[in-house]
Amino acid sequence: MNNMSTIWQSRLEEHIKETRMYMKYMLNDHLVIVLIFFIAGAASWYSKWVKDIPVHFPSFWVMAVLFSFVLTGSYVRTLLKEADLVFLLPLEPKMGTYFKHSFKYSYLSQLFPLIALSLVCMPLFFAVSPGASLASYAAVFIQMLAVKAWNQAMEWRMTFMNDRSMKMMDAVIRFICNMLLLYFVLQSFYVYAAAVYIVMAGLYVYFTSAAKHKSLKWEAHIEYELRRKQRFYRIANLFTDVPHLKKQAKRRAYLDFLLRMIPFEQRKTFSYMYARAFLRSNDYLGIQVRLTIIFILIIMLVSANPWITAALTVFTVFITGIQLLPLFGHFHHLSLQELYPVNQKAKLQSFFSLMKSALTVQALLFCAASAYAAGVSGALYAAVASAVLIFVIMPSYMGGRLKKYGKL
Repeated sequence: MNNMSTIWQSRLEEHIKETRMYMKYMLNDHLVIVLIFFIAGAASWYSKWVKDIPVHFPSFWVMAVLFSFVLTGSYVRTLLKEADLVFLLPLEPKMGTYFKHSFKYSYLSQLFPLIALSLVCMPLFFAVSPGASLASYAAVFIQMLAVKAWNQAMEWRMTFMNDRSMKMMDAVIRFICNMLLLYFVLQSFYVYAAAVYIVMAGLYVYFTSAAKHKSLKWEAHIEYELRRKQRFYRIANLFTDVPHLKKQAKRRAYLDFLLRMIPFEQRKTFSYMYARAFLRSNDYLGIQVRLTIIFILIIMLVSANPWITAALTVFTVFITGIQLLPLFGHFHHLSLQELYPVNQKAKLQSFFSLMKSALTVQALLFCAASAYAAGVSGALYAAVASAVLIFVIMPSYMGGRLKKYGKL
């Protein structure tokens, strides 16, 4: 039990085994094929766009902001469990080796997003930097590797702090430092970059000293690990049943007027239950709101082509519908629902009715964004394409997926 390396290795093997098990279902699903086609289409559009970049497009700022989001989001996976409060707490002075292993694993496992974004931004970098070479871009990437280690080290030190406002301020300051540094580095303004490096070094020394005399926040780390696992389980639950998935609900009284619009009738039993679950669960409403906001911004800021706005609308509505599909089984753990005098057909109709309503509202918002970006034609293409998807394709597609996973 005192061998921290052995404990870490067993935890890591268990974590990888569980991840592989769910990834097997996720990669075998034909939803991946849809994503591949979308990525291929986006890559084709991106390559054409790079060849004709608008003169005043802030390329270096865009790259700096994108890289900063990835770097600031660095974190440390400790793989701690609730039982560790009892069994590992007495061994806290010997946990240094364990956390060194967790730091190395976290760093290496989080390199993929950085590498992928670097490859995506490479054509844009060379397009706006005529005199740049592959060696200069490699130098930028090497510096990003060092900056990522700094962000991870800073995030770890902030876990010793109790002040939430300080943690939020730390994330904001790190994002600004990352953005300014990368903006200067991408343009080879190393005099200004050196000044940012000095500030980052000062922050590292200060917070290292501040965290030195503070104890490890076991409860916070365990809660953080549980949240990370639940996020992965929510994604895996789109492809297969995940027994470890926990539902989270939040009281949203300001949305109760939507529930009052549902008639008080026996045949509307599941209409009310599904609507209530949808409005109060972060797994459904939260996902839809985030996807809607992100893709509205993408449509409004990136594309003026009506076909592209329509494609983005269809893609987002489709993936939103897929992520809302687990709502059908939201009440399967309740035995009492089997006694309701409501047949399976009415239950399925209630589910599809809610899905159509939620996706229609989302599609209308995308149509408005398309009208702003590509005019009336953009809104018209988006409206027609999303209507076909929502009312013709999605019901049969969702029904097939529910039958595939034994929900019907």
